[in-house]
Amino acid sequence: MPPGRPGNLTADQEAKLKDMWAHTLDIFGVAHDVSSHTPTNGISAPSTPEPSSEKKKKSRMGIFGKKNKQESDAASTSDGAENDKHGQALEYKQALADMSPEELREAFWSMVKHDHPDAVLLRFLRARKFDVNAAVIMLVSTMHWRSKEMHLDDDIMKTGELGEMKKSHSSDATAKRDGEGFVAQLRMGKSFLHGTDKDGRPCCFVRAKLHKAGEQSEKSLERYTVYTIETARMMLRPPIDTAVSLIENCKRKSLLTLACRPSSST
Repeated sequence: MPPGRPGNLTADQEAKLKDMWAHTLDIFGVAHDVSSHTPTNGISAPSTPEPSSEKKKKSRMGIFGKKNKQESDAASTSDGAENDKHGQALEYKQALADMSPEELREAFWSMVKHDHPDAVLLRFLRARKFDVNAAVIMLVSTMHWRSKEMHLDDDIMKTGELGEMKKSHSSDATAKRDGEGFVAQLRMGKSFLHGTDKDGRPCCFVRAKLHKAGEQSEKSLERYTVYTIETARMMLRPPIDTAVSLIENCKRKSLLTLACRPSSST
């Protein structure tokens, strides 16, 4: 098991994971007791959630506590830009404004799917070098993007290819074009998943030469891309948590191999 994953955490990483669970449960509007967490083989799990008080809900914007006042102030500035290293403070604030604790909780468990819940949080912690504050902001922003902007779990992945096929026969011109663009990319094999590399990582082959600008709408391109990425993610099995993208070079007729981490922001 690679370092920084469930079952292979240092004492400091385990403490950071517990801290992130505490902040995350606050945002989800559930009560918790971090001190009662009992680690098992380096894996920590949250206590059984219970309904929180109204006071707990009101504290979602102040998740960082007094000891991290500087970071909290940076995330709460009026323009969201001051000291915002990763540029996601405004997205975080927008997510909390748009989504209730219940919606955020549902979005999280929809995102988890077959993953270990700890593995999901650790993916965000690794992406932010175990900075809990930054990881929480990234997590909430990602859930908002998946749920409210892309509708990844309740639409794209739920309806799948059949849903896009039905949309291509819609009486609505915009929906029909988007559906036709999605289906066309599937049929031409613009990208497809096939096999694994020598390290066991799923391989996604991208035939860039088949892409013609303007043939598909921007929405159908985006939906097709996240559909492919999320499908690749569901092929991962621990300890493998990355996939490989092989992109065909149009000019040289060669394959460029790029190791890509299944994006947490999807």
